[in-house]
Amino acid sequence: MASIPPLGYASTVNRVLEIPEIIELILEFLDLGDNARNALVCKRWSEICLDLLWRKVDNLPRLFSLLAPLHATRDGIYENFDRTLNLDDWRRFGRYARRVRTLTHAEGGEAMRTELYLGQAVFDELARSRTSLSIVPNLHTLHWRSDRLRPSVLFMSTTVRHFSVQLPKFTGQFLFDFFEDIAERMPFLTHLDLSFELPVRNIEGSLVNLFKKLEKLKTVVLPLFCLSSRVFEGLSILPSLGTIQFEYMEQQGRGDERDVQPFSPVLQEGAFPNLWDLSLSADLPDMIRLLNRSYAPTNLTTLYIHMLTPTQPSVISDFLVTVSEVCKQLKKLYLELFVPKNSALPAIDRLSWADLRPLLSFNQLSVFELRLDLALDISQGDIEELAAGWPSLEVLYLNNEPMPLIGGEASPLTLRALIPFAQHCPKLRELGLYLSGSIEDPNSFASTKNGLHLTLEPFRELVKLCVGVSSISEPASVALFLSQLCPLGCEILPGVSWPDGVGVVQVGHPMAQDIQRLSNEWYEKWNEVGRFLPLLTHLRMEERERRRALQEEVEDLRVRCKLLEERASLPTSELDGSCVVL
Repeated sequence: MASIPPLGYASTVNRVLEIPEIIELILEFLDLGDNARNALVCKRWSEICLDLLWRKVDNLPRLFSLLAPLHATRDGIYENFDRTLNLDDWRRFGRYARRVRTLTHAEGGEAMRTELYLGQAVFDELARSRTSLSIVPNLHTLHWRSDRLRPSVLFMSTTVRHFSVQLPKFTGQFLFDFFEDIAERMPFLTHLDLSFELPVRNIEGSLVNLFKKLEKLKTVVLPLFCLSSRVFEGLSILPSLGTIQFEYMEQQGRGDERDVQPFSPVLQEGAFPNLWDLSLSADLPDMIRLLNRSYAPTNLTTLYIHMLTPTQPSVISDFLVTVSEVCKQLKKLYLELFVPKNSALPAIDRLSWADLRPLLSFNQLSVFELRLDLALDISQGDIEELAAGWPSLEVLYLNNEPMPLIGGEASPLTLRALIPFAQHCPKLRELGLYLSGSIEDPNSFASTKNGLHLTLEPFRELVKLCVGVSSISEPASVALFLSQLCPLGCEILPGVSWPDGVGVVQVGHPMAQDIQRLSNEWYEKWNEVGRFLPLLTHLRMEERERRRALQEEVEDLRVRCKLLEERASLPTSELDGSCVVL
């Protein structure tokens, strides 16, 4: 028999479904086809669904077909409209264009075969017939990846705040004029993302001039090797700039490493008043000199350094000391060295804990990631000192991905290295270590108290354990040990995160094939640990619960026995004949 809903239930549901924000939250989970049909339900739903359908546009032919049918060639290229556009077309188009907030256009390569390419005649007709300067009047974000930059000007307006663009390989007056368009048509940009594949020295003057005119910029993203001294100086005068970063991704492009060597910008008073997140490629001696100069960016909370060359441990230590003294508010620090394939490496010493000890002098640092070519010279005692002295640690990657054939001996650290972090770092969410994943007795690290076997204290917040290129022998015993430390849901992540073209086994090395084979075997065994671990962790949790209940019961019995012993020791004259309830 069907249950009867409570009195007033239907009216409450109706009132809730009259709230546009709630309807939108529900409809956001549906695909475009479903929302196209939902737009026909009623007027209220129509407005909400049309907003969802056109809020993000990544298909310009679909958008412009609202004006008039597009004529496509056999190659799938839309070369022009079937007819001349008129005022009625633009009035109809306006109902949908005002809803667009994000527009993405990518062409060239694969896009030439996916029917996204628009002929120049289409853009010419749009520019000729439009009834207002802004085709998409409420556009907030514009992504443009095409060698044809001029059509993007049609979508530039004062409402755009985020702009990403792929620049062509050729430079000259055209590129200068395009930068002028950006500054004049989108003066309130807050996020600028530039992708290009050319030396930044070829466009430094135009770039600096563009930055000076975009006073509202908060975030700037550039390709690798493109934050030169001159560009850095140009960015330093922006009053609202908070983030400078680069990307390793191939689609972001890259410049010439020579443009950032040396890195020696000269900053003026008032430089970088709001900069908090800085990512750049530089040699550490250059960074030490920069931070020790007047007007250096001292308000950083996040600092990422892509080291250009292998660096002596003493220089890394000096850098850490300098940063701890200058950047008092720093919370996240990343140091990475990616060695190009088959590159010649200078003879340097391995980094030790003595060189990294300045990390403990940071006031607020909670995230530290270190990636070097050589494995660290670090012991179990060093790990215990690190963990005990850094209780606020949240993320630590301690060079868990050294290059296989460089210092290729096994790591001196075993799984025991995890124990101090579990004991002393209650906020730790991610941990990366280069280990020797071997253990004979999974319970050998557990302690005893009063003759009772005690389990290890598990991590409280750990969600990722990254083992990189760590070796491993027996997956079952390793998984059994980790089940004592890792909380349910913790991922075991083997392998490497090196960018393309770096961090690979040197092809010419006589042991290259053996190392590659061992690395693949270790990777598969760590994945096997990851498959075992959830079940074993769940069983450990049940075991801990039973142990806790047993300990509570034993303690209760101990209290009762003590009470009985105390009563039995009393003289008979003091007993009143009452019963003791246990």
